[in-house]
Amino acid sequence: MRWGRDVRLAERVRWRIGGPARRLGSAGSETELADALRELVPAEHLTLGWGANLLVADRGVDPAVLVLEDELDWIRLGDAWIEAGAGAGLPSLVGEARRAGRGGWSFLEAVPGSVGGGLRMNAGSAETGLWDRVIWADALTPDGDRVRVSRVEARASYRRVELPEPWVFVAARFDAVPGDLAEIEAEHRARRRVKVETQVYDLPTCGSVWKNPGPPWGSAWELVERVGMRGARVGGAVITEKHANFIANVAEATAEDVLALMRETRRRVVEQTGARLEPEIRFWGFEAEELRSVGVAP
Repeated sequence: MRWGRDVRLAERVRWRIGGPARRLGSAGSETELADALRELVPAEHLTLGWGANLLVADRGVDPAVLVLEDELDWIRLGDAWIEAGAGAGLPSLVGEARRAGRGGWSFLEAVPGSVGGGLRMNAGSAETGLWDRVIWADALTPDGDRVRVSRVEARASYRRVELPEPWVFVAARFDAVPGDLAEIEAEHRARRRVKVETQVYDLPTCGSVWKNPGPPWGSAWELVERVGMRGARVGGAVITEKHANFIANVAEATAEDVLALMRETRRRVVEQTGARLEPEIRFWGFEAEELRSVGVAP
């Protein structure tokens, strides 16, 4: 297990924002990870994948941060399933399924992140989440014990699972039934084309910032646009013109820049429409009052 001190997290998250981790450990195997978890008990720890849906406070984070590498980054294909280690990338998982002619995986096309992070966040589209494909997933508890969880036991919903936060996913098996290769390739190309045309990939972002509030308010981006926040900027952070539910880091943005945009957006939406936006992203290192100001219950 390799440990580092005061490691910059901005370089490890897609927003390129955030202060340091006081202590960061790189686990190259399940054994190393289990030993690290036992060592840290009863202290809190955080697990970092690709940081695709994460805002880190400018002050950084105090709990130890764990990242999964080496032997935890693998993919294996079976007759009607595909397995992956939690350190593998979602694009690699989707690419393997596509090339092997396995249907039902286009919903994750052009979605960044690691398999472990995808399991924790139930990554996917508005209609389909990663847990809709899970046969089983294995995680380590803080005591280093391995537990296997089924799709039903995870009780997955939009961007969340009902499993203890300290558990660290290490591997999973997913449904991957063979289909028509040409049709699957075409489906993936079409999905990627729509994503690239409608979302922001050329700037550091964290994808959709707000959850869709649903009826009667519609999509979050429509509410952001309705209250005049499309294109709004604070410091180095801007709500993009291309997609009003994306905030981009265009000039060394800080976490406070992003929070300020979120606070003002949420205030206007509440005052003008009555809808109360809730963040889709996760937050590390913030005080309770900061989280409440953008609609997060600590």
